[in-house]
Amino acid sequence: MAKITPFWIIAVILGIAAFKQIDFENLNFKNPGMGILYLITFVFSVILIVKGKKTTKE
Repeated sequence: MAKITPFWIIAVILGIAAFKQIDFENLNFKNPGMGILYLITFVFSVILIVKGKKTTKE
């Protein structure tokens, strides 16, 4: 069974929040400050998930 880390939960929540912040008609964020913060934190959590998988395989 797969182990769910807290970073998976954070990544899902932030991914949904960032998706809701995007205005697809103008291709920008509705609230630029929060959208960029959500996106940066989302990318950081995905990087930590990938690095965690690499260290557990060795």
